[in-house]
Amino acid sequence: MSFKFLIAANLVLAALFCARIQQAFAHAYPIIVSPADGAALKESPREVRMQFTEGVELAFSRITVKGANGEVVSQDKLRQLADDTVAIDLKPLTAGNYTVEWQVLSVDTHITEGTLHFTFSPGGK
Repeated sequence: MSFKFLIAANLVLAALFCARIQQAFAHAYPIIVSPADGAALKESPREVRMQFTEGVELAFSRITVKGANGEVVSQDKLRQLADDTVAIDLKPLTAGNYTVEWQVLSVDTHITEGTLHFTFSPGGK
């Protein structure tokens, strides 16, 4: 094999590798979440806020927060704070475990979804 062929083959492989990496990051995934996944809170949060790796389409996105018994504690409409950040208000919480179910449509038209958890224990009990 010639040296030029090896260089060309390596360039093609590098381009394909970079394209796959870019494709892997082409979906919106949470990068900052408040309350954080697994958080143990002493004060009741007023909202759940999520920032994603890219912009999301508000009309096709949702966050639902539920208590241990399945009761929905999120209220009002999902708000878009920035192209990549959404938030939803919460009812006053009682002590317990909570689940955050989220689904977003990114600006590149890919849907991502997931589940996060936090615990609220007034006074840190």
